[in-house]
Amino acid sequence: MSRTSQQKIQRPSEPPEPFPGHDGGRWAPVPSQVVASWPAGSFAENLAVDADGFVFVTLHSHDRVERYDPRSGATAMFARLPGPATGIALGADGALWITGGAVGKPPGYIWRIDRSGRVEPWVEIPDAVFMNGCTPHPDGKTLLACESITGRILRIRLDRPEWQAWITDDRLRPANPQMPGANGIKLRDRRAWISVTDSNLVMRATIREDGAAGPLEVAAENLRADDFAFGTSGALYIATHPAQTVVRLAPDGSRTTIAGPAEGAVGSTSCAFGRAPGDEKALYVTTNGGLWMPYQGQVQDAKLVRLELDETGQPLR
Repeated sequence: MSRTSQQKIQRPSEPPEPFPGHDGGRWAPVPSQVVASWPAGSFAENLAVDADGFVFVTLHSHDRVERYDPRSGATAMFARLPGPATGIALGADGALWITGGAVGKPPGYIWRIDRSGRVEPWVEIPDAVFMNGCTPHPDGKTLLACESITGRILRIRLDRPEWQAWITDDRLRPANPQMPGANGIKLRDRRAWISVTDSNLVMRATIREDGAAGPLEVAAENLRADDFAFGTSGALYIATHPAQTVVRLAPDGSRTTIAGPAEGAVGSTSCAFGRAPGDEKALYVTTNGGLWMPYQGQVQDAKLVRLELDETGQPLR
C-alpha cells in the first residue's frame, strides 16, 4: 500500500558522501518534497508522466503500476502485472508500455496498458534476462528498450508483437553481472542517450533517417547513472541509485548535485518532469529506499520525491 505524504524536506548544509567512480560536481540542493512512499522493501523503479499530469510509477517489487495525482496528492494502484515491472514509456495514443520480467531469468516481457488500466501481454523476448528503461522511437511505431546484461538495445514494434536488436555492443554490457549495463534510454535531437550504469558512462548514438542507430560514442564519463530525463535546456537530470543523489549534467558538461539523502534521493532510480498546469518545473524522482545499497546501514521507504527546478522538461514529442 502506498502512503501519501506532502512533507517538505529541509536542505542540509553538508554534501552527500562520495561514491567510487562517480563525480557529482558541485553541491547545490534544490527544494524537495516526498509526495508518496511505499513501505521499506518496496522498489519504485521507473516513472512516466502523461499529458494530464498523472505520474505513473512501476513498483518492481509488487508487480504493479501506481498512479499519483499531483492535484489531489493521492496515490493508487493503476494496473497489476503478471511479473515484475521495470521500464515505462507513453505511447502516442496515451497507452503505457512496460518492460519487465524476473531479473536474471529469461524471458523478458513487454506489456501494453490502456488508459483504463487493462494489461495486454505484447511480446516475449526469450533470451532477455534484465529488461530495463525504454522510450518511443522517433518514428512513433516502435519502442526502444535496454536489455541490461546482454549489451543490446531492442526495437519493439507497437503495431504488432515483433522485436529485433537495434544496437548490439559489448560496451553496453556490465563488467559485474550483478549490476546493470545499459539502463536508461531517452531521445534528444535524433540521438539516443543511454546510461551504462556499471561502466559509469552515458553513451549516445545518432538515429539515422532510416531509423537505424549510428555508432555509439561516449557522452559523459564518471557518472553512476541509472535513468534520467532531459530539461528544455538540454541538461540531463540523472538518478544515481547507489550514489543516493540526483545530478544535473549541463550541456557544457558541468555537473551539479541537486539532491541527496536528506532530500529523499536514497536509492534514486529514475526521474521525469511534471506536466500538469503549474507542475511543469517539478522533477519527480523514484527511489527504492536503498534496498540494494542501504544508506547508513538502513533500508528506507521507497519514495516519489518532487524536486523544484528552474526549467521545464523537454517535450516528449
